[in-house]
This record gives sequence, structure tokens and C-alpha cells, in this order.
Amino acid sequence: MAYRFVYRRTVAFSDTDLAGIVHFSRFFLYMEDCEHAFYRAEDESVHKMSDGDGGWVGWPRVHVSCDYRKPIRFEDELEIELLVARVGTKTIDYRFKFRRVEDEGFTAVASGKALVACVRCKEGVMEAVEIPQAIREKIEQAPEGELKKFTD
Repeated sequence: MAYRFVYRRTVAFSDTDLAGIVHFSRFFLYMEDCEHAFYRAEDESVHKMSDGDGGWVGWPRVHVSCDYRKPIRFEDELEIELLVARVGTKTIDYRFKFRRVEDEGFTAVASGKALVACVRCKEGVMEAVEIPQAIREKIEQAPEGELKKFTD
């Protein structure tokens, strides 16, 4: 699985506020949509992902943040780029770049981060677990130089 993924979407009217600008909370949904598309592109799903051992794991968010630079509006085309910044023992750290697609190229509009934890659910209780080897082998971490270029 690649450590970089690009996802495009058009801003929906329901994403905007009364000023016609995308509401800040939608960026978190966009990050999640991008992550889901990343896994779907590899015939995986973040919902009940197989651990390769007959069980499944989930990926709740333990930290998310977003920095906003420029507004985006209804019907703007948006490109969201995901980078797997780090694969830890129990967590995956994603970075995101948001760009408005324009005739002459792109305009950077925001950047985000999401830290997800690997969990198993037993009898209704979630417990953080090590990322199963079968999954770890599929997820590639960006080389240090790529991460630096991505965050600059």
C-alpha cells in the first residue's frame, strides 16, 4: 500500500455555512473520507478490518487538528492529499493537505493531522492493541524526507 494518496471531491452545498464558505467541521469529515478512500483503493475498509487471524480491528480517532489558510466554497473542486507520517506500535499518524483545484493549478487552503488507534472490541469494550502484522505489512510509512517536504 502506498504511503501517499490523493482524493478529489466537489464541495456540496450542505458543507457550507450562511456565508457560503465550507464550515470548519467539514474538514474533519473530508480527512476521514480521504482515509476511507485510501483503504478502498487497496480493497480494504476501516470498518472491521481483518486482522489476518480471524478477527477484526477498528480505528477510532485519538487526536485530530486542522489549520485553515483560505476559504473554499460551494462547487469548488477540492484535492485532499493523505500521507502516512508514522506507523507506530498501536497507532497510525496521518497528515493531510487540502488544495482548491483551479485552472492555473492549485491553491493551498488547509492542512490537517489525524492520529488513529488500533482497537479490538470485546463485549462492548474497546481496547487498544498492537497493529496486527497482516495489516502492518500493508501500510507503508512515508520516508523521513517525504514527510519533511509534505509538512513544509
